Amino acid sequence: MKLTFQQTILLALGGLHQANCHCKSHQSSIDTYQDETDSAQDGYPVVVVDGVISKRWEYTRPTTSFAPNYDYSGPESTCGFNATLPLFPIKTVQVKAGSTVGFGAMYMSAKNGNIDEHTDFTDFDPSFYMYHDGPATAYLSKSPGELNEYAGDGDWFKIAVVGAKDGLTWDYAAAKAVNIMNFTIPASTPPGKYLMRAEHLNIATYYKSTQMFINCAHIEVTGSGEGVPGPTTKFPGAFTASDPGIWLPSALGRPTQPMDELKNWQGAGPKVWMG
Repeated sequence: MKLTFQQTILLALGGLHQANCHCKSHQSSIDTYQDETDSAQDGYPVVVVDGVISKRWEYTRPTTSFAPNYDYSGPESTCGFNATLPLFPIKTVQVKAGSTVGFGAMYMSAKNGNIDEHTDFTDFDPSFYMYHDGPATAYLSKSPGELNEYAGDGDWFKIAVVGAKDGLTWDYAAAKAVNIMNFTIPASTPPGKYLMRAEHLNIATYYKSTQMFINCAHIEVTGSGEGVPGPTTKFPGAFTASDPGIWLPSALGRPTQPMDELKNWQGAGPKVWMG
């Protein structure tokens, strides 16, 4: 893509977090330009368990949009847009503690300008890859009853972080042709029904410019785990815009040498519970 004069200046100042970002910055100071790929967004509406790819919205709580979320402490930070409760009932997938759950990336719906994602039931396309470079985290929250009636207002604990092992490039990056975010359920996770929250971030150097993409799945953990998950947190409220896991003002979009801010990234919120 060809940079505008304003983008070139911002890049020189370290303000444009990625020269090829598939997005428009939320920061008002750079709202003066419109990236030609502004409409290109993706979400994670399918779940992969034991190599089996679900149908769209089969186990994933439907959202109305794949647009990025900038309200890190608002209601949409829990499970995405209009997903505090399921827009329609969905099923629960059984997952053995110690196994992996994947969240498959899919392109935004062409219906009504990305505002009716919950009405799109297109099958997963393995040739489609994640648009944005950035880290990912996964959380679990045990439901006190039926998952379709659970608003996610209980305790949450973090189970996984995927950052930048080499300190240079995020492990989940467009250039690496990634189409599934994988997270392992700790082996000692107590059995029960859980809301599983998957989060992918398009990290920015400008304050309140990091893009948050979130989807939640209904899972039932099986096994005989007797661990005590923690520390715990609440959604919304686990994050603030200034958290170092969300805002990295000193981290360049394309560093030439490894950076500790990328290599040691653990996300906002509590520490990972390893089980």
